[in-house]
Amino acid sequence: MRKNTITQRLNIVKGQIDGLINLIEKQEDCRKVTEQFYAINAGLKKAIEKYFKDNLSSCLKSINLKKRKTVEFFLKELVENK
Repeated sequence: MRKNTITQRLNIVKGQIDGLINLIEKQEDCRKVTEQFYAINAGLKKAIEKYFKDNLSSCLKSINLKKRKTVEFFLKELVENK
């Protein structure tokens, strides 16, 4: 996925957040609000996962090997336990 696609995903999430705010302000049904929270959460997690998959190696180039292994471990945990 290219960076602009990640940006597109984030723009979708931004729109979902705006929709969620409207639902809450209008005191809509709890089910609708909850579904929107879950949709936002899933969309954001997908964007995070894809960003790190696409950019992890370049992010890690600037840190030493010991720190890199620690960061790789935590990022793997983050992605797998989303």
